[in-house]
Amino acid sequence: MVVVAVMLTIAAPSMQAMIINNRISTAASDLVVDLTYARATAIQRGVRVGVCSSVSLAACDGANWHDGWMIYTDAASDGFGAGDTILRVHDALATGVTLVPAPAAGSILYRPSGPADATRTFRLCNSGYVGRDISISATGRINSTPMAVNCP
Repeated sequence: MVVVAVMLTIAAPSMQAMIINNRISTAASDLVVDLTYARATAIQRGVRVGVCSSVSLAACDGANWHDGWMIYTDAASDGFGAGDTILRVHDALATGVTLVPAPAAGSILYRPSGPADATRTFRLCNSGYVGRDISISATGRINSTPMAVNCP
């Protein structure tokens, strides 16, 4: 019994690190998949497609990307509004995981030819762990890389 207790005490921190690293990896993958989907949909349908932070998952009403996001068609090129269609939504990320774009942005728009409206880098973090940087180039290409240092 004592041996099992000692082994659990030793293994618990490693298990916690594994869970948090898995949360970061999953969130990064989800964002890359959704950004890729938005770009491909813009090209396929020949319309602007936006991705925005959203708390309600029914409007672009989020202040923080880690609270959730949605993908929508932007037929009138005016941001999400009347006549636009929600294509996909993503719930809030796990507690403690943050997602912050630089420069700050409420939305990303893809043109029908595939380029993004601006270059951005999303920083996906959980304090004390190695996060990920998800970059969007001006051509719309998405790249995910591990950060060089632990998140603050």
